[in-house]
Amino acid sequence: MESSAGVRSRAVVYARGLLDQTMALPEVRAGSDRGRFDDMYHWEVVVREAPEYGQDKDKDKDKPAHDLTIKSDFMMYEIEVSVLWSQTANREGVYTIRTLRLAPRATT
Repeated sequence: MESSAGVRSRAVVYARGLLDQTMALPEVRAGSDRGRFDDMYHWEVVVREAPEYGQDKDKDKDKPAHDLTIKSDFMMYEIEVSVLWSQTANREGVYTIRTLRLAPRATT
């Protein structure tokens, strides 16, 4: 039986690997995916557009109503990776990493 620290350490390694894979993708799209590593660990990846991180809120305060907004070809995305595992019959462990990535807007 693996120790509690060993179980969590493995979850951290799995989560970091998934985050690295997601960050290495050439194109980012909002969406989600999930799967299993083995009988003990399963994972979820959620990517969402995060425009609130790309706006300068103080700059917009003084902008006149008739001012034209320049649409950027880039979008800020929030990437969330979670690795989950059973701890007891009614309790689940979870390790989550979140980060931001600036990428070209997805083409439709």
